[in-house]
Amino acid sequence: MTKKKDHFRVPVTNTFRRKSPFDQLIEHMGKIRECINILGRGLIRYCKGDYKDFSNIALKVSELEHEADLIKGNLRNHLPNSLFMPVDKGKFMWALREQDAILDHAENLSRMLDMRHTKIPKELQSIFIEHVELVIKTVDTMETAVCNIRDLVETSFVKREREQTKEYIRKVHKLEWKADQKKYEATKGIYKLEKKLKPMDVYHLLKIADWVDDIADHAENVADWLRSMIAK
Repeated sequence: MTKKKDHFRVPVTNTFRRKSPFDQLIEHMGKIRECINILGRGLIRYCKGDYKDFSNIALKVSELEHEADLIKGNLRNHLPNSLFMPVDKGKFMWALREQDAILDHAENLSRMLDMRHTKIPKELQSIFIEHVELVIKTVDTMETAVCNIRDLVETSFVKREREQTKEYIRKVHKLEWKADQKKYEATKGIYKLEKKLKPMDVYHLLKIADWVDDIADHAENVADWLRSMIAK
């Protein structure tokens, strides 16, 4: 007698291949880091008046945002109802939304800059560049903190891993604060040159400073989530 093949049987190995929510959160974070690094390099050239290939940068940012959305959607759809994690499901999804907000701001910023090439006054170029560099460092440090989640969970939150993560979180806060100060400096400089600039240029310069800084703000929010998780 010939045995019938069970086409609906799922290989046992597939169960172990399924990514944990933390692994997917880290994968999502990887897309953010890639996106911000690409946008950051483009922004620095943009601040110097080099708009060449910025359309390609905007396109790449949009592609990465879409790839991250797929990861986010898959994570949402397969998140178990009873989730054994150091934080509750709602807070976990809040952290994911904060990460996603970084990508949304990056995409909106790149599209706005691509639609209108706003010249950064020479007096402000170095300030704008320093601001961008601080925001990139904030996101990079946040990624390191997020990626440390795996070690935290695997070691059941041993003291050494907790302290290491706390140090990353402190660095995120310090960098975000520095970014805020640089944004204030840029804003002050814009208003100082207001009479020499076209009204629409003033608007766009302020918008650039705001949206770049918003990226660091959301990175800090993710760091705050990590801090609350460690405190539990």
